[in-house]
Amino acid sequence: MNKLIMTAVSLICACSISAYADGASAAKGDVNGDGAVTITDVSKIAAHIKTKKMIQGESLQNADVNYDGKVNISDLSLTAAYIKGKKTFPDDPRIADETFKGYDAFLMFADGSMNWGNWNGQGYYSAPSFGDDADITNDGVYSVSITKKSITAKDDTGTNPSLLYGSDGSLLPAKGCTMLCVDITGLLDGTLAADGSELEGFLKSGNDANVNKHVKGKFRGDELNVTVTGIAIDGNYIEFDPSKIRYGNLDEEDNCYRICIADLLSGSAEDAAIDTGNLSFKNSITVEFSISGIDKNEHTSYDDIFG
Repeated sequence: MNKLIMTAVSLICACSISAYADGASAAKGDVNGDGAVTITDVSKIAAHIKTKKMIQGESLQNADVNYDGKVNISDLSLTAAYIKGKKTFPDDPRIADETFKGYDAFLMFADGSMNWGNWNGQGYYSAPSFGDDADITNDGVYSVSITKKSITAKDDTGTNPSLLYGSDGSLLPAKGCTMLCVDITGLLDGTLAADGSELEGFLKSGNDANVNKHVKGKFRGDELNVTVTGIAIDGNYIEFDPSKIRYGNLDEEDNCYRICIADLLSGSAEDAAIDTGNLSFKNSITVEFSISGIDKNEHTSYDDIFG
């Protein structure tokens, strides 16, 4: 037996501890399907790696504990360490951080140094996301935020690579603003631009538009009424110019209804609805907004049925 494989198996043989699956019949590491992760599973992974007895089907999926699409010494070592209580299995990167009954609305932000960056919703699959999102289920007033807790949290892809830390190891405050937008995922069908021009409408069909921005939504966009009602940093409301906030299908490549407060990547500070140069906070930034027009399209109409 390969030396590394022998070492991993020996590690487990020295201990009788087994780790049981969390109530799931198809748990990672449970290669033989007995509901537990034990030395038997390690031995089966080892035999597979040595091509002595190949694993197939669901058992092969469960043996791939690090989700890299292969079963090799890395899976063997991780399973051994899991049984010893030294490591945990990673989360499935195909699973989103949160589920949404309605539409996933999230705050997109980066400060002047691209610190505190957040670019995806918590419902997005395999995407780094570090905000406190809103579940838009009907007409109403909602808020989306990024907090010190959320931006430093570990999500399904790991920790936030954009963060900047001081010499003492503390997170540096956000200073300035490169981007401040709200994206409401899944609303638009991709046929109407924010300026009123017609678009080709190339979005694909599917049932997960609320968390997948490449799937066609229900609305063109002009039937929706969205208004920013407040912007707060560290719990205190700041001034903004409502006339400079842009709304609608601004990206034109996805199904997101965007509220653009500031975008210095494609525009200038003069175009922003806030004072981007003086924006600074340590703990949180929040955008509150109202939305109406969703309820009208959530129920099948007479015309939908009879034309």
